[in-house]
Amino acid sequence: MENYIVRGTDKNKSFRFFGANTTGVVGEAVKNHGTSPVVSAALGRTMTGTLMMGNMLKNDNDRVCVMIKGDGPIQGITVEADAKGNVKGYPHVPVVDIPKKENGKLDVSGAIGNALMIVKKDIGLKEPYTGQIA
Repeated sequence: MENYIVRGTDKNKSFRFFGANTTGVVGEAVKNHGTSPVVSAALGRTMTGTLMMGNMLKNDNDRVCVMIKGDGPIQGITVEADAKGNVKGYPHVPVVDIPKKENGKLDVSGAIGNALMIVKKDIGLKEPYTGQIA
């Protein structure tokens, strides 16, 4: 399946928006890592978000890395993308079996737990820009 990202700006240029179909690249990562459904969802969401952030980079050699470190059973996810649309990522624990939420949906937040998200943006300077949020 073809992967793609669409991006745009509202007519007043007050905000940008992005949409993505990453079924192919996420499916390949899921197959390579043998992830369970809840880990597949968490990895896929992180890969898609990181790809969108990579799409905003200006130079071909620029890179962005997203690391999620949680106290849930997945323990963490690391994903890296570049400005050319390449992405790679892995979960720290690929197979997690937790009950679904009451509404029948996968409990991705429960699998991640309380977490710290660290974003590193390398644009070729001495040190990458780094930010983090709980």
